[in-house]
Amino acid sequence: MGGGTPQQQATVPNPAIKDLQDLKSRLQKELGTLENTLKTTCSDMGNKKVWVGKAADGWTTEVDGRRKRIQALLGKLVPIIDAEIKQLPEKVTPTDAKLYRMP
Repeated sequence: MGGGTPQQQATVPNPAIKDLQDLKSRLQKELGTLENTLKTTCSDMGNKKVWVGKAADGWTTEVDGRRKRIQALLGKLVPIIDAEIKQLPEKVTPTDAKLYRMP
């Protein structure tokens, strides 16, 4: 008299998937914000709007390099999140969903 087979039990959307989708959305938004901020900074420095000289040129090169590296590293997170979403079941039992929410 257990509650039937797993196929017969009620299921609910997997809350982990929603959390990962939210994380992905926030990450993409932050990536855009960060990219625009660093791009503007590099552009302003490169156009000699705020600082000139050898030190300014070196700083501009360094910031642009860091911008590209950050973009590449953070860009790798989206496929990792997508892969995690794909491997999760779309539906889980209400008990599993409740356990997921527990700290």
